[in-house]
Amino acid sequence: MTLAMTLRPLEELEVQHGPMRLIDHHAARSFAVLREQREAYAFNIAGGRKLRESVITGADGNADLIIRAVEYIEPVTLTIRYAVDYWSIRAYWTADHNMCTVAEAAYEEAVRGEFARPTLTLDRDRFTRGLASFYDVTDVI
Repeated sequence: MTLAMTLRPLEELEVQHGPMRLIDHHAARSFAVLREQREAYAFNIAGGRKLRESVITGADGNADLIIRAVEYIEPVTLTIRYAVDYWSIRAYWTADHNMCTVAEAAYEEAVRGEFARPTLTLDRDRFTRGLASFYDVTDVI
């Protein structure tokens, strides 16, 4: 017998628990976090405990896209928060929430969203078997 947990949609979770907080974005002009604090957040998120990860590796062997769900210590309040960290050779953004369930739903939405609307130019082979062939590493089924 296999037990599979299903997450409620992100929109439903955000209505109940509040939206993800935008920490950094390659194209945004305003953030929920002060500009002076963004480096501290980036440092703590980079060093946080990885919960989940999806990766696309480029032809040169380096990662072209990494999407991670991370548990980290928020540098201002020193509380545990959960972040989704999206980095690619074309874009980056980071958002967080105080509830792991909301962050995990955002992570899954980001992973599925990249598959539905790729931001990278990829070989046709990547689209043959869904998420399993699209990402080199993923835990989203």
